[in-house]
Amino acid sequence: MAKAMGGDLMLQMLSELRELQEESKEQYSRTQKALQVVDMKCRVLFKRSQVMAHQLRVLSQEMDAFRDNMGEFVTHLSTLAKEVDGVKLNQTKIFSQMSRALNHLADAQASDRKRIDVLEERMDDPGES
Repeated sequence: MAKAMGGDLMLQMLSELRELQEESKEQYSRTQKALQVVDMKCRVLFKRSQVMAHQLRVLSQEMDAFRDNMGEFVTHLSTLAKEVDGVKLNQTKIFSQMSRALNHLADAQASDRKRIDVLEERMDDPGES
């Protein structure tokens, strides 16, 4: 009976071992499938990150070019502002000179008007002089 029980025990252990082997194969198969999915997702993520890195490099280059263009624009704008300030200063001088010239002209005209009035009076009253 001891042999029969020992044989039964051996058969039971072999049966459990086979069950464990089957479970192990199933777990291995599921694990392999999961690893393949993870590997595929990692590859996709890696490719997308490469595309994004390229886009960031392009954006960085475009921003550098934009920054350079803005610097050039500011330089031109500053030069233009200086030129406009110079034109404004010259206009102010010209208007000041024109104002003085008009004042001199008005004074000369007033003086001429006085002389004409004096001459007209003398011509009207030739005997009173």
